[in-house]
Amino acid sequence: MERKVFITGANKGIGRYIAYEMGKKGWTVLVGARDERRGTLAAEELKGEGIEALYINIDLQKKESIRAAAQTIQSRHPGLCMLINNAAIPGDMKKPGFMFTTEELRDVMETNVFGPFELTLALLPILEKNNGRIVNITIPIGMTDHFNPFAYKATKASLNVMTQTLGHNFTQAGKPLEIFGIMPGGTTTDLNGNTVGPNMQTAQEAGRLITGIILDGKNHNGEVLLRNGAAANYNSGLF
Repeated sequence: MERKVFITGANKGIGRYIAYEMGKKGWTVLVGARDERRGTLAAEELKGEGIEALYINIDLQKKESIRAAAQTIQSRHPGLCMLINNAAIPGDMKKPGFMFTTEELRDVMETNVFGPFELTLALLPILEKNNGRIVNITIPIGMTDHFNPFAYKATKASLNVMTQTLGHNFTQAGKPLEIFGIMPGGTTTDLNGNTVGPNMQTAQEAGRLITGIILDGKNHNGEVLLRNGAAANYNSGLF
Protein backbone atom coordinates (compact mmCIF):
# COMPACT_ATOMS: atom_id res chain seq x y z
CA MET A 1 0.00 0.00 0.00
CA GLU A 2 1.32 3.43 -0.98
CA ARG A 3 1.83 5.76 1.98
CA LYS A 4 2.26 9.44 1.21
CA VAL A 5 2.25 12.34 3.64
CA PHE A 6 2.15 16.07 2.91
CA ILE A 7 3.86 18.15 5.61
CA THR A 8 3.67 21.93 5.56
CA GLY A 9 6.71 23.80 6.81
CA ALA A 10 8.80 20.66 6.26
CA ASN A 11 11.89 22.51 5.12
CA LYS A 12 13.08 23.34 8.65
CA GLY A 13 12.51 22.96 12.37
CA ILE A 14 9.99 20.46 13.69
CA GLY A 15 8.52 19.86 10.23
CA ARG A 16 11.90 18.90 8.83
CA TYR A 17 12.37 16.24 11.48
CA ILE A 18 8.81 14.93 11.20
CA ALA A 19 9.61 14.48 7.51
CA TYR A 20 12.79 12.61 8.36
CA GLU A 21 11.12 10.32 10.90
CA MET A 22 8.14 9.57 8.67
CA GLY A 23 10.46 8.92 5.74
CA LYS A 24 12.53 6.49 7.76
CA LYS A 25 9.29 4.63 8.54
CA GLY A 26 8.74 4.08 4.81
CA TRP A 27 6.52 7.03 3.97
CA THR A 28 6.95 9.11 0.84
CA VAL A 29 7.22 12.70 2.04
CA LEU A 30 5.83 15.70 0.17
CA VAL A 31 7.79 18.64 1.52
CA GLY A 32 5.56 21.71 1.71
CA ALA A 33 7.29 25.11 1.85
CA ARG A 34 6.80 28.57 0.38
CA ASP A 35 10.52 29.14 -0.29
CA GLU A 36 11.37 27.07 -3.37
CA ARG A 37 15.11 27.02 -2.73
CA ARG A 38 14.78 25.86 0.87
CA GLY A 39 12.03 23.40 0.07
CA THR A 40 13.95 21.84 -2.79
CA LEU A 41 17.11 21.63 -0.67
CA ALA A 42 15.21 19.93 2.17
CA ALA A 43 13.76 17.36 -0.25
CA GLU A 44 17.21 16.68 -1.70
CA GLU A 45 18.69 16.25 1.79
CA LEU A 46 15.97 13.77 2.67
CA LYS A 47 16.68 11.86 -0.53
CA GLY A 48 20.31 11.73 0.55
CA GLU A 49 19.10 9.94 3.69
CA GLY A 50 17.39 7.31 1.53
CA ILE A 51 13.93 8.85 1.84
CA GLU A 52 11.46 9.30 -1.02
CA ALA A 53 10.82 13.04 -0.93
CA LEU A 54 9.45 15.69 -3.30
CA TYR A 55 8.99 19.43 -2.94
CA ILE A 56 5.54 21.03 -3.16
CA ASN A 57 5.34 24.82 -3.26
CA ILE A 58 2.73 26.28 -0.92
CA ASP A 59 2.18 29.65 0.74
CA LEU A 60 -0.52 29.38 3.39
CA GLN A 61 -1.26 33.09 3.17
CA LYS A 62 -2.27 32.80 -0.48
CA LYS A 63 -5.44 30.94 -1.40
CA GLU A 64 -4.33 30.47 -5.01
CA SER A 65 -1.09 28.84 -3.82
CA ILE A 66 -2.99 26.47 -1.54
CA ARG A 67 -5.34 25.45 -4.34
CA ALA A 68 -2.46 24.96 -6.77
CA ALA A 69 -0.66 22.72 -4.27
CA ALA A 70 -3.83 20.69 -3.73
CA GLN A 71 -4.33 20.28 -7.48
CA THR A 72 -0.72 19.12 -7.89
CA ILE A 73 -1.16 16.54 -5.16
CA GLN A 74 -4.49 15.30 -6.50
CA SER A 75 -3.09 14.84 -10.01
CA ARG A 76 0.39 13.50 -9.19
CA HIS A 77 -0.02 11.89 -5.79
CA PRO A 78 -3.44 10.20 -5.65
CA GLY A 79 -2.16 7.91 -2.88
CA LEU A 80 -1.91 10.73 -0.34
CA CYS A 81 -3.35 9.52 2.95
CA MET A 82 -2.00 12.00 5.50
CA LEU A 83 -1.79 15.76 5.86
CA ILE A 84 0.30 17.30 8.66
CA ASN A 85 -0.48 20.98 9.22
CA ASN A 86 2.80 21.99 10.82
CA ALA A 87 3.71 25.38 9.33
CA ALA A 88 3.05 28.37 11.58
CA ILE A 89 4.27 31.86 12.36
CA PRO A 90 4.42 33.36 15.87
CA GLY A 91 3.66 37.02 15.42
CA ASP A 92 5.37 39.28 17.93
CA MET A 93 5.69 36.98 20.93
CA LYS A 94 6.62 39.76 23.35
CA LYS A 95 3.97 42.34 22.47
CA PRO A 96 0.94 42.55 24.82
CA GLY A 97 -2.37 41.67 23.19
CA PHE A 98 -3.75 45.19 23.64
CA MET A 99 -0.94 46.55 21.46
CA PHE A 100 -1.75 44.35 18.45
CA THR A 101 -3.55 45.76 15.46
CA THR A 102 -6.28 43.81 13.73
CA GLU A 103 -4.04 43.56 10.67
CA GLU A 104 -1.21 42.01 12.70
CA LEU A 105 -3.53 39.42 14.23
CA ARG A 106 -5.10 38.67 10.85
CA ASP A 107 -1.63 38.05 9.37
CA VAL A 108 -0.93 35.32 11.93
CA MET A 109 -4.43 33.91 11.52
CA GLU A 110 -3.90 33.55 7.76
CA THR A 111 -0.94 31.21 8.23
CA ASN A 112 -1.96 29.39 11.40
CA VAL A 113 -5.73 28.97 10.93
CA PHE A 114 -7.21 30.02 7.60
CA GLY A 115 -4.41 28.46 5.55
CA PRO A 116 -4.57 25.03 7.27
CA PHE A 117 -8.36 25.13 7.06
CA GLU A 118 -8.32 25.95 3.35
CA LEU A 119 -5.72 23.24 2.69
CA THR A 120 -7.65 20.68 4.72
CA LEU A 121 -10.83 21.39 2.75
CA ALA A 122 -8.97 21.24 -0.57
CA LEU A 123 -7.48 17.83 0.24
CA LEU A 124 -10.56 16.29 1.88
CA PRO A 125 -11.70 14.44 -1.28
CA ILE A 126 -8.42 12.59 -1.74
CA LEU A 127 -7.97 12.00 1.98
CA GLU A 128 -11.50 10.65 2.31
CA LYS A 129 -10.94 8.33 -0.63
CA ASN A 130 -7.81 6.98 1.06
CA ASN A 131 -9.23 6.75 4.63
CA GLY A 132 -6.85 9.56 5.48
CA ARG A 133 -5.68 11.39 8.57
CA ILE A 134 -5.10 15.07 9.31
CA VAL A 135 -2.64 16.01 12.04
CA ASN A 136 -2.43 19.56 13.40
CA ILE A 137 0.69 20.59 15.31
CA THR A 138 -0.40 22.88 18.13
CA ILE A 139 0.32 24.19 21.63
CA PRO A 140 -1.42 24.50 25.01
CA ILE A 141 -3.33 27.77 25.37
CA GLY A 142 -3.69 28.02 29.15
CA MET A 143 -2.12 31.06 30.81
CA THR A 144 1.34 30.67 32.34
CA ASP A 145 3.82 33.01 33.99
CA HIS A 146 6.39 32.67 31.22
CA PHE A 147 4.68 31.95 27.88
CA ASN A 148 1.68 33.98 26.75
CA PRO A 149 2.23 35.16 23.14
CA PHE A 150 -1.11 36.71 22.21
CA ALA A 151 -1.43 36.10 18.48
CA TYR A 152 0.25 32.70 18.55
CA LYS A 153 -2.01 31.38 21.33
CA ALA A 154 -5.14 32.94 19.83
CA THR A 155 -4.53 31.21 16.51
CA LYS A 156 -3.62 27.87 18.05
CA ALA A 157 -6.79 28.04 20.16
CA SER A 158 -8.74 28.34 16.92
CA LEU A 159 -6.81 25.41 15.45
CA ASN A 160 -7.64 23.30 18.51
CA VAL A 161 -11.34 24.08 18.16
CA MET A 162 -11.18 23.30 14.45
CA THR A 163 -9.58 19.95 15.26
CA GLN A 164 -12.19 18.95 17.81
CA THR A 165 -15.16 20.16 15.81
CA LEU A 166 -14.13 18.63 12.49
CA GLY A 167 -13.45 15.35 14.27
CA HIS A 168 -16.99 15.41 15.64
CA ASN A 169 -18.34 16.37 12.22
CA PHE A 170 -16.49 13.49 10.53
CA THR A 171 -17.93 11.00 13.02
CA GLN A 172 -21.46 12.33 12.65
CA ALA A 173 -21.24 12.22 8.86
CA GLY A 174 -19.72 8.73 8.86
CA LYS A 175 -16.66 9.89 6.93
CA PRO A 176 -13.59 7.59 6.92
CA LEU A 177 -11.40 10.44 8.13
CA GLU A 178 -9.45 11.15 11.29
CA ILE A 179 -8.23 14.53 12.53
CA PHE A 180 -6.28 15.20 15.71
CA GLY A 181 -3.80 17.64 17.19
CA ILE A 182 -0.45 17.10 18.90
CA MET A 183 1.17 19.47 21.40
CA PRO A 184 4.85 18.42 21.42
CA GLY A 185 5.89 20.85 24.17
CA GLY A 186 8.62 23.47 24.30
CA THR A 187 10.95 23.10 21.34
CA THR A 188 13.99 25.13 20.33
CA THR A 189 13.36 26.51 16.83
CA ASP A 190 13.74 29.82 15.01
CA LEU A 191 10.04 30.43 15.68
CA ASN A 192 10.90 31.27 19.30
CA GLY A 193 14.33 32.71 18.59
CA ASN A 194 16.01 29.34 19.28
CA THR A 195 15.17 29.62 22.97
CA VAL A 196 16.87 26.99 25.12
CA GLY A 197 16.24 25.89 28.68
CA PRO A 198 15.74 22.93 31.00
CA ASN A 199 12.21 22.26 29.69
CA MET A 200 13.05 22.69 26.03
CA GLN A 201 13.69 19.89 23.53
CA THR A 202 15.40 19.90 20.16
CA ALA A 203 13.42 19.93 16.91
CA GLN A 204 14.75 16.44 16.25
CA GLU A 205 13.36 15.20 19.57
CA ALA A 206 10.02 16.83 18.83
CA GLY A 207 9.90 15.26 15.37
CA ARG A 208 10.55 11.84 16.86
CA LEU A 209 7.91 12.35 19.57
CA ILE A 210 5.25 13.54 17.10
CA THR A 211 5.90 10.68 14.70
CA GLY A 212 5.66 8.19 17.55
CA ILE A 213 2.18 9.45 18.42
CA ILE A 214 1.06 9.55 14.79
CA LEU A 215 2.10 5.94 14.27
CA ASP A 216 0.90 4.53 17.63
CA GLY A 217 -1.89 2.58 15.91
CA LYS A 218 -4.67 4.31 17.85
CA ASN A 219 -7.66 6.30 16.63
CA HIS A 220 -7.38 9.83 17.98
CA ASN A 221 -10.16 11.46 15.99
CA GLY A 222 -11.17 14.81 17.48
CA GLU A 223 -8.50 14.72 20.18
CA VAL A 224 -5.78 17.22 21.00
CA LEU A 225 -2.92 15.27 22.53
CA LEU A 226 -0.22 16.16 25.00
CA ARG A 227 3.40 15.19 24.40
CA ASN A 228 2.86 11.89 26.24
CA GLY A 229 0.01 10.93 23.90
CA ALA A 230 -2.74 11.56 26.46
CA ALA A 231 -5.73 13.67 25.46
CA ALA A 232 -5.55 17.24 26.78
CA ASN A 233 -8.13 18.13 29.41
CA TYR A 234 -9.82 21.48 28.86
CA ASN A 235 -10.41 21.89 32.61
CA SER A 236 -6.74 21.28 33.44
CA GLY A 237 -5.68 24.67 32.13
CA LEU A 238 -3.26 22.98 29.72
CA PHE A 239 -5.57 23.00 26.76
